[in-house]
Amino acid sequence: MMDTLMKVDGYVRILVVDDEEIVRDMLSDALSQAGYTMKTAKDGNDAIAQIENEPFEIVITDLKMLGMDGIELLQRIQKINQDICVLIITAYSTIESAVSAMKQGAYDYICKPFELEEMKVIIEKAVERQRLLHESHMVKHYKHLSITDGLTKVYNHRYFHEFLDRELQRARRNSSTFTIMFADVDNFKQYNDVNGHLAGDEVLRELATIFLDTTRKTDFVIRYGGEEFAVILPDTVMEGGLRVSLQIMQAIRTKKWMYTESLPCKTITMSIGVVTYPKDALLKEELISKVDEAMHHAKKTGKNKVCYYDSNKIVDYNKE
Repeated sequence: MMDTLMKVDGYVRILVVDDEEIVRDMLSDALSQAGYTMKTAKDGNDAIAQIENEPFEIVITDLKMLGMDGIELLQRIQKINQDICVLIITAYSTIESAVSAMKQGAYDYICKPFELEEMKVIIEKAVERQRLLHESHMVKHYKHLSITDGLTKVYNHRYFHEFLDRELQRARRNSSTFTIMFADVDNFKQYNDVNGHLAGDEVLRELATIFLDTTRKTDFVIRYGGEEFAVILPDTVMEGGLRVSLQIMQAIRTKKWMYTESLPCKTITMSIGVVTYPKDALLKEELISKVDEAMHHAKKTGKNKVCYYDSNKIVDYNKE
């Protein structure tokens, strides 16, 4: 009767939990014949042990079991993985309890004695729910990959422009401010030439971690290209941006870097430029041009420093 159930070539894995062996075997046999990957558990503790060690998309559990009952098992499953679809097995006389379980996160319930056609529909709905959830996760996954730098795992250059466009619109709408920071690794080509690109890649990964650790969760860290990073700090005036830039510089200067004997300062350093909207510029292109100019001014005038705009003049912050 259940051989018409939707088959997904091993994608849907179902765990049946019941303290009655005859119920476990009946459900497992019927669903195995329908093409699903089946496992069984004799009680809640057995179920939790299996869920913690292998993936399941659907758990079918009896409501009334010795020891851990179906409600407690549901709560434990939700703490492990909220994406698991839980179906409750209940007797007709305790449907109210099953409805209560649904209010706590169960997807649906199956009544016993089992009506195979009714059970078929319920499980098909659960399978479809998991298929849609899986597709949603895949879309999010590929979206994340498209906006993330593969080496450093921070955002990439393309998404920088998308985020900056949104931040400009928000700032104009709310009459708010934000700060942009560009930072470039000093003497990075020399470091790569002496130590190789694998060592250089490790420096970039560690720098990305420093940027993430020294900024807020609401700030936006980007690998802008090559050895250059960018940070967008929403709702931040120039003083706040300069404070963050110095925190980043301090973290970089105090870190023990490997293989830096050939560098002028014997350590990794960065040159940083900072501009603020709307104080320094109103247009996206002008903001990018000015922050890039401030960063290159820092590099041309000694490196290992922070420079910013003040009344259309570039100022060396470290000398103030």
